[in-house]
Formats: sequence, structure tokens, C-alpha cells
Amino acid sequence: MIPVGRMSDLVDGYVEYKRSRGFKIRTEARTLRRFAAWADAAHPGEPLSTELALGWVGTFDGVTDWYGARLWETVRTFSRWACVTDGGSTMLPKGRGTCHGRGEPYIYEDREMAALMSGLSCLHSPDGLRARSAVAMCGLMRACGLRPSECCRLTVGDYDARTATLSVVATKFNRSRLVPLGDSAAARIESHLSAVPATHAAHPMFPRTGGRPFDVRALEYAWQLTRDALLPDGETAWGRRPPRPYDLRHTMITKTLEGWLAAGVDVDAMMPRLSAYVGHRKLQDTYWYLSATDALLGTASDMFATYAFGGGRDE
Repeated sequence: MIPVGRMSDLVDGYVEYKRSRGFKIRTEARTLRRFAAWADAAHPGEPLSTELALGWVGTFDGVTDWYGARLWETVRTFSRWACVTDGGSTMLPKGRGTCHGRGEPYIYEDREMAALMSGLSCLHSPDGLRARSAVAMCGLMRACGLRPSECCRLTVGDYDARTATLSVVATKFNRSRLVPLGDSAAARIESHLSAVPATHAAHPMFPRTGGRPFDVRALEYAWQLTRDALLPDGETAWGRRPPRPYDLRHTMITKTLEGWLAAGVDVDAMMPRLSAYVGHRKLQDTYWYLSATDALLGTASDMFATYAFGGGRDE
């Protein structure tokens, strides 16, 4: 064990270690550095302990129980590494609330996609780039299941018109993959690129006003300005988590499965291909994105009825 005098040094070592293993941990790193700065200022030289972590979480007034649990869990995860590296640190216990779990994703229907893209096309955009890129990104994420961060980082040189493929480089866990596009998606991307003022391959594929690249926050803000068009008639507020750009990844995976089942495709044989297409290392990560839509539940019901009453095993 190597004792570390400052909490900031311990956090920097943890962040460097995680990133060397392929993790991005941008948000986690920011949170831990806030914790370390507070600890070094308020309790200099004090090792990581339950009391120290609770004291820091307690400095956040008026936060939700979920956010408080998230702060605790971030420090608790760091403590696994800290207690091995620093002789004075201790492993923090579980049980400070629930911050994990799968929220209910929004599965976009085709008519809702049309309404959303219509709204995005009307975004204030002095040079037209912001609105044009937002619409193109929306369609691409729905067609290919790209993560919003992957979409934002694409450059003009990442598209190969000869093979109609996208190169998604150094994404989650530092993995890269080639994403083949269907004819319709390829045509839309080529149409979009023909209107983008690019002078080199590193130019952003989806620029916003002034040629600056989109980032995830800017994309989420575009959604905030336009998603209310999807509210049911007579409703003025969302009674659930509002639709997000990331929900397009859930939609693509769920709707792909719906289409396969409707066409009689062998889903078990095709799921590994879908998992590789969306950049997952494990098949169960892809199943996590599925939602129990009316179409999937109806198909499951029909399949069970066939099994139970018409095609089940003989007794």
C-alpha cells in the first residue's frame, strides 16, 4: 500500500488507472475531483472514510434522494481502489439509497419521428446548419442505434461513400466499429454532407451554427425545444421522463426485434449480429435495451398460445 497525502492525488491515480483500462469516466472524474477538492480543503490529510464521504454528500442542500445516492455510489466505487492503494482508506458500505436501475425509455413511433424531425427542422439556425444537422442526427440515430455521443463525434471523413459505412472510432470502452448503412440512410447522409461546408476530413459531420460541432448537451437542448410536439392531445406536461435523444437507441433495438418477429426471422440467430452492430460486448447488454411494446407483447402472447394450444409438447 502506498499512502497518499492529498485526496486529489488519490483521485488522479484512480482516474488514470480507469482510463488506462478503456473507461471514459468523464462525469465520474468530475464528481470525484469535486469531492477531493472539498476533502483537501475541509479535512486535509484525512483518509477516505464513511464519515468523510457522508460529510461531503451532506454539503449538497436540497438535492433529491436519487442524486445523493449517486454521489455516495461514485465515492463508494472509488473507495474499492483507494483502500488498496492508500493504507489509511476504508471501503465504503452499500445502502445509501438507490441510484441505479433502468428508467422507462421512450419508444418513438414513426409518426412521432416525423413530428420530431419537423420540429428540429424549424430550430433557430442563422446559417441553417444547426437545424439541418439536428434532423440528420435524429434520423441516423433512429436508423443505426448510434449513441448520441458517437453521433456528435463523427467527422466528414468517418463516412465512406464507396461502401456506405460509418467508422465509429474509440467509443465506449475505447472500442471502434464499422456501421453499414441501408440505402435510405446512406442517401440521407450523402445529401446532408453535400450541404455541409467542409474543407477537410476532420470537419464535424454534424456542425451547428458557425461550424462548431454538436455536443450531447446541445443535442439534448434541441430536444427540449421540440419534444412537446409529441405530447398527447390536451396534455401540457410530461407525466413521465420526457423523450431524450438516447431513447432513439432503445427505439432502434426494440423496433428491429418487432420487425424480425413479424417477418418470422430467427431472433436467436440474429441477436448477436444486432449486438455487434450497436457496439455491445455482451449480448445481455442488447437485451437490456428492449421495451415491452404492444407489438412485442402481442407477438409473445400469440407465440405462447401457439405453444400451449397448438404446438406445445405432447404430454
